[in-house]
Amino acid sequence: MRHNLAGNYKGQGLSALSLSFFRFLRSISTLTPLPSTLYPLPSTLVLLSLAAGAVEIPGKDYHGADLTPNNYDTLRGTFTNVGTFTINKGTAVFVAQGIPLIIYASTVTINGKLDAVGCGLPGGGGGDYNQPGANGFGAGPDGIGAGAAGAASQGGGGGGHGDCDENGVSGGAGAGSPGTGGKEYSSTATISAPLSSNDISMGSGGGGGGGGLGEDSVSGTGGAGGGSIYIEARYITITGTVTAGGSNGGSGINPNSCTAIPGGGGGGSGGSILLKSPAMMILDNSYLASNGGTGGYSVCGGSGSDTPQPGGGGAAGRIKIVYRATSFVQTVISTAAGLGGIEFGGASGVDGSSGTVSYGIIPSSPTGFAVQQVFKTSATYYSWDPNNQQWGGAVSFLPAPTIYQFRLYESTPASPLDAYYRDYVSSTAASLMETGLTPDTTIYRMLTAYTDFGDSIPSAMITTVTFAAPPTNVWFPSASSDSLTFAWSSGTVSEGFNPAYTAYEVQRSSVPGSAAAVSEAFTTCLSSAPAGLEPNTTYYFSVRALGINGVYTSSTPVLSTPTLAAAPLSPSLDGVYTASITFSWSRAQNPPGTLFEAQLSADNFLSVSVSTTTAATSMDFTGLNPGSIYSLRARAINHALRPTGFTNVLSTTVGQMGNLSAPSKPAPPAPTASYSYDGSAVFNWSHPSGIMPHRYWLEIGSTPGGNDFLSSFAALAAEPLIYSTNTLVSGKTYYARVRAESAAGVLGEFSEPGPGISVWISADQPTVAKPYNWPNPFDPAQGATNIGFNLSAPAEVALKIFTLQGIAVYAAAGRESSVGNKVWLWNGRNGSGRMVEPGGYVCIITKKYSGKTEVQKFKLAVLY
Repeated sequence: MRHNLAGNYKGQGLSALSLSFFRFLRSISTLTPLPSTLYPLPSTLVLLSLAAGAVEIPGKDYHGADLTPNNYDTLRGTFTNVGTFTINKGTAVFVAQGIPLIIYASTVTINGKLDAVGCGLPGGGGGDYNQPGANGFGAGPDGIGAGAAGAASQGGGGGGHGDCDENGVSGGAGAGSPGTGGKEYSSTATISAPLSSNDISMGSGGGGGGGGLGEDSVSGTGGAGGGSIYIEARYITITGTVTAGGSNGGSGINPNSCTAIPGGGGGGSGGSILLKSPAMMILDNSYLASNGGTGGYSVCGGSGSDTPQPGGGGAAGRIKIVYRATSFVQTVISTAAGLGGIEFGGASGVDGSSGTVSYGIIPSSPTGFAVQQVFKTSATYYSWDPNNQQWGGAVSFLPAPTIYQFRLYESTPASPLDAYYRDYVSSTAASLMETGLTPDTTIYRMLTAYTDFGDSIPSAMITTVTFAAPPTNVWFPSASSDSLTFAWSSGTVSEGFNPAYTAYEVQRSSVPGSAAAVSEAFTTCLSSAPAGLEPNTTYYFSVRALGINGVYTSSTPVLSTPTLAAAPLSPSLDGVYTASITFSWSRAQNPPGTLFEAQLSADNFLSVSVSTTTAATSMDFTGLNPGSIYSLRARAINHALRPTGFTNVLSTTVGQMGNLSAPSKPAPPAPTASYSYDGSAVFNWSHPSGIMPHRYWLEIGSTPGGNDFLSSFAALAAEPLIYSTNTLVSGKTYYARVRAESAAGVLGEFSEPGPGISVWISADQPTVAKPYNWPNPFDPAQGATNIGFNLSAPAEVALKIFTLQGIAVYAAAGRESSVGNKVWLWNGRNGSGRMVEPGGYVCIITKKYSGKTEVQKFKLAVLY
């Protein structure tokens, strides 16, 4: 029987109160998604006012950071690598409309509410005046599962999913037929492998109610389907609520007539909830629901006797729960069908279909995972026990697993693991070889047990280091007179290439064979360029890699090449005669046996008249034309026949002896210091007055006028007048003299011997405990005597010399700022510069240290 809300007022208008009630129903009949078509409005208004500060949080990679949304925030999309995902007690968090919520986290704790009710596909709109409603939107292929629209004055069908009864109708038909119970994961008999976010889908929308007659009539809108939620975390704890139900259909209302009453909208189908925990899942006093939405009511007022047409109920959704271990305490899990809508006479629309709740168990974590062998680009893992592995399986409403594997991953806390997958073996295997590794690299690995339900908790992490690849393709890119560049490749395509941080040990020798002295150097570059090498010397190189595991590779074959020769220096014309020239140059730093090429030209080297090679450092060019101008130059050639640059070009005219005067006598060469404690010395001199000489000849000896150290050193007058050495012998005093040579080859007179430099190399001598002099006795005419003593600390030193009768003849003082053996000189002359008489003398040395004074005496003799 139709229920007339006008009570006893048949055929009359509604009271003011009744009209207000109908206008309220009409105002809410188009509001979707709402938990109820009759009573949600006040709470919804409160929700909107409280949510003013809420935000929408888009999905992203959290890189291990935590996520704790605030009250009334909305989550949109996919959230990966979340540390801890938390919804606090008293907090309600919503899912974005029409987009699945996917969360990968380490830990999930939901003490509040995660709400995806009505967040799936939208329902169809209600029909206009005397027109059918619109179909809802389906979640299945090609839109199947949508609630069918109601014809004019007919109720909309409830939303479902999939044509599970294969009758060609997926959602509920119009006229109040219920939505067909669907399989939210296509079918409980099949799932994707692994079970993942691909196995959830949103609920379908209910169909819109057909339009009725009367300008104030409003048909019901179909309820939206429930959203979809996928949560995967090692540890999941839920003490709150997770819902993904369909929205209720809107009510069809005609407040003025009960003829051609508008239909109610169909309820939306429930969405999807999939919880996946490979470790532990705790559901404690929690509520999980994916219910179908209730069909919309159909109500009228006034005259008429048509039957109201409420909407059909939406089908329930699907909930899947897979875990390794679980604890369920007073938990409610609901996939209830949406009830058909009612008309006010008490009749109801058709209910939707119930959903399903499925359970499965994830495998246990493998144990005993270890490394067996490691190579340059591969490693073998072993020692897990496949016989004791617990594989889990289906508990209810899930197919039995068909895939059983052990899977290898790079060790990572990330979730999901897909990007870190390396390889797999079957469930019966107990070892696995991984290839394609990089040499000399630390690798971190973990193992999981895998079925259609996904990966277990990974095993304990293991780490190992691959061996370095031996270097190859050695060569010499460049060479100079004091350096070679030796280069190599970090590996090969077949054996892999070492990373940039790999160290290489370069071995170098100047003599082939293992008996040669070897120089070792380490570098992370792919080349080595040692400096300070000898010119024109063959060096032998090999290289090997040192892995970060401390293991060397094999060495490359030995490769050799010579350095370039040093360019000869100081070209000079030693003699210019009537028909010949003696041309010379310095060897520079080249070793004996180095070849030199000397060239002579009659046209300033537009062409070469004579070219000859020699191992000497001079060349006589004979048979020349008197009066002709000739140019000369020289260069060195290394063992690989690579020449240096040429010396400066010298030019001269043979057969012309215009000025045969001897150059003036130079001033005596002087050392820059009176003492040398390391065998080094620098002598310099200056030009004499008159015509500039062509060059100078320097001699150095251990006696004035001697040349036992240096018998002939030539220096061009245009060059710095200086000579340096570091090979003086300890215990001797050295004197230098020099003479000039004219351009015509005429030698001048030697200078007087310059002041001596006394050499005392402390490192080569024992500590002088008691001062003494050498030579002793000494002849002042032959040079100064050396007075040696030792300082234990920096000190002010005073030297005094007396006759045996106590008469002072000489005194000197100065500060010595370093410790060790010291040498002072006395030239045998008194304070007036006169040579003292032959005989014995007493030498007194006073050392004033900081805080004390030390005096030492000894005797010396002057003899001439």
